[in-house]
Amino acid sequence: MKKVVKFHHYLAFGAEKFIGFIYTRLFMGYRCKEKYRIKKDEKVVILANHQTDLDPFCVMSLVNKPIFPVATDSIFSGKFKGRLFDWFGVIPKKKGSVDIKTVMKMTATLNGGGSLLLFPEGNRTYAEFQYHIAPTLAKFIKRSGATLILFNLHGGTGISPRFKRSLRSGRFYGKIKEVITPPEYAEMDDDVLFNKIKDGVRVYDSRSGENFKSSTRAEYLERMLFVCPVCGKMQTIYSSRHEVFCKNCGSLAEFTEDLHFKPIHEKFTFTEMIEWWNFQKKAMRDIPIRSGETIFTDDGVKLYSANPYKNKVKLAKGTLSVTDSQLICKDKTLDVKKISGASVISGRKLSFTIDKNDFLIVGDKRFNPLKYAFLFNKLDTEMHSSGSDKYFNLEDDN
Repeated sequence: MKKVVKFHHYLAFGAEKFIGFIYTRLFMGYRCKEKYRIKKDEKVVILANHQTDLDPFCVMSLVNKPIFPVATDSIFSGKFKGRLFDWFGVIPKKKGSVDIKTVMKMTATLNGGGSLLLFPEGNRTYAEFQYHIAPTLAKFIKRSGATLILFNLHGGTGISPRFKRSLRSGRFYGKIKEVITPPEYAEMDDDVLFNKIKDGVRVYDSRSGENFKSSTRAEYLERMLFVCPVCGKMQTIYSSRHEVFCKNCGSLAEFTEDLHFKPIHEKFTFTEMIEWWNFQKKAMRDIPIRSGETIFTDDGVKLYSANPYKNKVKLAKGTLSVTDSQLICKDKTLDVKKISGASVISGRKLSFTIDKNDFLIVGDKRFNPLKYAFLFNKLDTEMHSSGSDKYFNLEDDN
């Protein structure tokens, strides 16, 4: 059997664990409240909720041996970065799709004596709901014969929300929810194990009662919010310090330290982020589409070709506009109908695929990529017709 865990993986893991500990402790106040010692010849699968970009480093504090994270292949863009992540043992996965190569690599890693780290939702939390988790995960765990650790990150949504301008202060920690051994889950039905996984990685910081302090709590909420719930206008949302506004109808609400909305406008009724999130989905479902008419536009956008293991190539810089059939950035035009997948990367980047080629859109500091991901699930695109998008589709979330 091919040896998977090599000497350089121990070196990489030690460096990642040390640097990650220093950074997350100093700048984010993170503490891992428990430790799990991986025994000799033991293989482990860690499943965790996903709150911040640095979650893999947070989870590494839990264990004593190298773990192989599964991550979106968008981070492999660039020859040097791609090889570096390979050297660190990161396993690439195409976001929003069933990636057979990834499953095979994960299986080979476990069979070769390695351990895995997965964020089963496959996406950082936005509005505090649970993304789709593939039911086949339970079957994979059963076949793996690995010890299953359900690990919870608490406070990351408050410390580092996806739309943030800067980090906030508050409690941020990691804790084991449950450890399930192979003999224990072998006795469970697949549905029972799957539901245990879903429940085990579900964390909502807005329901914790914790407060997260910042002088700019609401900035840049417009990276996520683009429809006014009072007047219904799109692309009119603006944030400053603690408040969110509509350029058309004025102040809407304060974003509070406990991650809720406190209404300012008399017609504003939302208190939780998920309410606004689902309202935007309904607005997108109802938006009229006219052939050839511009639907959304943004200035100061950069368009790149960004395939894994290849250097990014800037294709255009300027105004981005999207119609029912074309995505146009300055003098570069792409066929919207051929978009087979799209995903928001971090706060203000949009990754999408056409004919197996990956593209990346990077906007300014207030750019909202989410509306385009929603839009591509409404238009006559390949991703819409296949129903492949489990993250940014237009169905209401829980």
